[in-house]
Amino acid sequence: MRHHIGIFLQVCAMTFLPLIVLYQLNFGFQLIIMPVCLTIGVIVFTIGTKLREGAS
Repeated sequence: MRHHIGIFLQVCAMTFLPLIVLYQLNFGFQLIIMPVCLTIGVIVFTIGTKLREGAS
């Protein structure tokens, strides 16, 4: 089960980060939002990796 949750978190991070970039390019928002979103994405991806590796 942890393996599947890890994969889900990684897929979410790899899906939503480019979507946030596209949204920013099309509509724009405050510049501070991008580093915050990137940091959250890296944390979510790292948690997903740890869950996948720990489930073996």
